[in-house]
Amino acid sequence: MHFFNRIIRSFRWLYWRNKFGSTSSKVLIGSHVTFQHPNLLHFGKGVGIGKHTYFLPCTRFAGISYTPQIIIGDYCSIGIRNSFAAIDKVQIGNNVLFAGYVHITDHSHGYEDINLPVKKQKLISKGPVIIEDDCWLGFGCEILSGVHIGKHSIVAARAVVTKDVPDYSIVAGNPAKIIKKYNFETRQWERV
Repeated sequence: MHFFNRIIRSFRWLYWRNKFGSTSSKVLIGSHVTFQHPNLLHFGKGVGIGKHTYFLPCTRFAGISYTPQIIIGDYCSIGIRNSFAAIDKVQIGNNVLFAGYVHITDHSHGYEDINLPVKKQKLISKGPVIIEDDCWLGFGCEILSGVHIGKHSIVAARAVVTKDVPDYSIVAGNPAKIIKKYNFETRQWERV
């Protein structure tokens, strides 16, 4: 069975490799992964993508055109059922670990015009999402627009990140708050 799974993954890669905006090496793609506008997706070396994951750059909505990018750095491991949505940019550094069901988006639906259904209103964004190298994103967490997560930071399970996270920090909760930071003098993670 393992042999057949490797063959299936190889065929999946052969199908997708020339459709992506760029790739540095083979991307391991799980089953039932959705790539909307694959030419707007960029993958580094050694990326693995879990099954049922979605990559959703949006190029047009409510009559407005967008030029999004989703960039995944080297050696990232993406768990099952993750979703990445962009109208601007979602940029992931190197060696980032994703648990399952992580949601990252650089936009949301507008709601200001009470005469229009929400689904027909323009998309709104606070800016791109940037996640630096060596981060770990826990199960079911959400990273929202305009957020910059610093190097070697950890987002706890089910956290909702609405503000920037400094380097070497652990955040938890909804909205996420810093609960620990790494102290380089004591060489330990310390509660805040």
